[in-house]
Amino acid sequence: MAAKEDIHRNLIHSKSGTRVVAADDSCGSAFDLPEPPWSSDAEATKCKSCQAAFSFFNRKHHCRFCGEIFCGKCCEVGVPSVRQGFVDPVRLCESCLAIVKKDNEFMEKHLLVLTKGATFLIDEMPTFCLLTPTHKMLKLGETLDAVKLRSIIKVEDVQEDVSNPAAGISGVCLTYKRADGLEAKQELSVDSGELQQRRKSLVFIGALKKVCDFD
Repeated sequence: MAAKEDIHRNLIHSKSGTRVVAADDSCGSAFDLPEPPWSSDAEATKCKSCQAAFSFFNRKHHCRFCGEIFCGKCCEVGVPSVRQGFVDPVRLCESCLAIVKKDNEFMEKHLLVLTKGATFLIDEMPTFCLLTPTHKMLKLGETLDAVKLRSIIKVEDVQEDVSNPAAGISGVCLTYKRADGLEAKQELSVDSGELQQRRKSLVFIGALKKVCDFD
């Protein structure tokens, strides 16, 4: 079983803005991102995107996600970058804005589903599974060893009726690497009883696939 995780975060004020960050690596999310190094102001004479020359009226602005320098029009205040821990909306270039919006949906939707957990049948026993607060370990109840999220190699659907794919899935099979380097498999079966619980388990499976495929 995995040791209990302690979550310690600090509120800091950097040149990029106010951020909530982990006190150390052990209690941070597996998906946290640091602030990027900023490009040198002295070396930037024009906007990285539109190539407009900088002047007293056309000021320089750093994108908080990539650290490059843009004009105000190409680097407007966008949204909070959740993976970097920003509390308030920050300046983002157009390319990074699209990335951050996608990352925010990932953090606030799919990871949230996994940390809330769902019940599955493991060896016919109801087992509550959830992702730990640091997003590093997948807990499989109280008796089985937790699985490192990064060790999961694939998540495969288990068909309810192999002769009829339209029947849907009855669960998933996780293939992962154990601490000793050997591959192992664990099947999580969806309880066919209560409809609401079944739906919750299927949503959990969808989120787990998204998280395991996340780069």
